[in-house]
Amino acid sequence: MSKRAEGSPMIVTLSGTNDFLIESELKKLISEFRSKNDSADIEQIDASESDLQAIIEAVTNLSFLEPNRFIVLRRGSSNKPFMEAIEKILSNTPSTNELIIIEPNIDKRLSYYKTLKKNTDFRNYDLLEFGQIANWIVQITKDRGGIIDMTDSRYLIEVAGNNQLRLDSEINKLLNYNKSISRESIDLLVEPIPQTTIFQLLDAAFSGNRKELLRIYDDQKKQKVEPQQVIAMLAWQLHILALIKAAGNMSPGDIAKNSKVSPFVINKSLAISKRMTRSDLQKLTNNLLELDVKLKTQTIDADDALLQLLLTIEK
Repeated sequence: MSKRAEGSPMIVTLSGTNDFLIESELKKLISEFRSKNDSADIEQIDASESDLQAIIEAVTNLSFLEPNRFIVLRRGSSNKPFMEAIEKILSNTPSTNELIIIEPNIDKRLSYYKTLKKNTDFRNYDLLEFGQIANWIVQITKDRGGIIDMTDSRYLIEVAGNNQLRLDSEINKLLNYNKSISRESIDLLVEPIPQTTIFQLLDAAFSGNRKELLRIYDDQKKQKVEPQQVIAMLAWQLHILALIKAAGNMSPGDIAKNSKVSPFVINKSLAISKRMTRSDLQKLTNNLLELDVKLKTQTIDADDALLQLLLTIEK
């Protein structure tokens, strides 16, 4: 329910890491506004590209031509003057205006956050856990007249990642191809996210699956992915593995919470972490750093050097 006393404006903050749920809630609020008002005066403001005075006028002004206004304000936290004036802006917002503030990644230490939390209808939408997303995929596919089993639902997440906005789009694409979504159609139509590809690359290397490693690497070359990009993504994955190793017997959920890394990423990396020792991790990290330095200081074949590094991983 909105924190809206009689005669006061409706001010809602949509926050969190789940873009899909935030945008879905925004669409719902816009639909409700339009159903109650003949006019459709909906104004979108990007605070990162607007000066403070323009924002104040847009939010606090009354309109005689459009008595009921709906204002969507994004990225307020990127505008320092706006953050400093937020309490005054909220208190001066007319009761006829509906203000929706969208702040996906807001620093909870800021007084700006505390003001929004205290003085607005603050709604937080975080990414779902792996199992929750898998269930959501099965249900939304069914709602759209299709079918996907739980195994293929989980596989779709592994390939496309856990961003529901992207998954929503991929599901529509897959259903347009075939109402029965399968692993085969996912492989045919869904482009793996870079993190998934790097995970598969390391998994093949530590499994000693040279054929699969060569296939994945060759596929990256065909897609014109530069070796430097692969190195950066490998470094990111090694960082995740180091977090898991350092956590000891801590649960995946606690690791994700303490490290502020997606639970999906932590769970996905656990299998590799169990097949490598701290020594393995340190050796690969050092080798990757050495290669990065060579690429920046020497003239060498980057593709060949990176592939040789991966092929020398012994497990």
